[in-house]
Amino acid sequence: MTTLTVAVFPGAGDVHLYHALDSGHFARAGLDVRLVEVTSSDEQMAGWDEGRYDVMHTSPDHLLRPRKRDPVAVRAEGIGELAVYRSPGAATPRDRWAVDNAGSAFAFVLRAVLVDVAGTRVTDDQLTAVGGTLQRYQQLLTSTVDGTTLHPPFDVLAADQGFARVGGHLDVSPDLHTVVAIVPRDRAADRHIRSYLEACRSSAGELLASGASGIEAALVRHGWDTARAKAAAPGLLGPAGLATSPRVTLAGLEAVASLRRRFDPDGQPPRSLEELIGPDVRR
Repeated sequence: MTTLTVAVFPGAGDVHLYHALDSGHFARAGLDVRLVEVTSSDEQMAGWDEGRYDVMHTSPDHLLRPRKRDPVAVRAEGIGELAVYRSPGAATPRDRWAVDNAGSAFAFVLRAVLVDVAGTRVTDDQLTAVGGTLQRYQQLLTSTVDGTTLHPPFDVLAADQGFARVGGHLDVSPDLHTVVAIVPRDRAADRHIRSYLEACRSSAGELLASGASGIEAALVRHGWDTARAKAAAPGLLGPAGLATSPRVTLAGLEAVASLRRRFDPDGQPPRSLEELIGPDVRR
């Protein structure tokens, strides 16, 4: 067995990884996959640079910044639409917006939605770095912030709590790769990486075929309560969910780079976007 340590943010978008573990997809491929849930991009990137992770499922925006370990994207994934929710009422210049990191893609999605959909510009001092989507959702519930970017199941849960949807990435950047699997460049073509990605593909396909009931069951087996699992299923079965093509495309990376150029003009990728795409690992 080859051990792979895989860093993820806790969320419904990991359901294909949970199912691959529970159904034996990884084990049959000779892989001992160990999921590590992180709370912020800073934590995940520090672990990557220190060599603690073999694979990351994360925003491709991290490819656009210099890293100590050379990463490439080998699989695109859909975690549902990235949608901005806020407390009831119109946005104001005094609003506080929760982000993972002010220089992250999810923060840029938030700013693009507020400008293009709500007609409201957000300044840096309105952004509060609190961590991943779970942490941002928790801050929203406590009224510590006025709004944030969410994805399934947190979007449905926020709506149920009376928070208003402003817009989502499908409104402002529909080609955006929201999440990619990232591996070290020098290991991208290794047999165990190919096996890992094949197991991910098979697991996602089974979940799509099983529909909402299969997705809910996979999440409940992982410890989710039934209500939260039910809230996650519609987004994962939607246009930005599990049916997302696993192929990493220039258009998907360019959408990420375009947001960075728009809101961080000095933040250019360290190399061409073509170089950030790993080899074709499909069998």
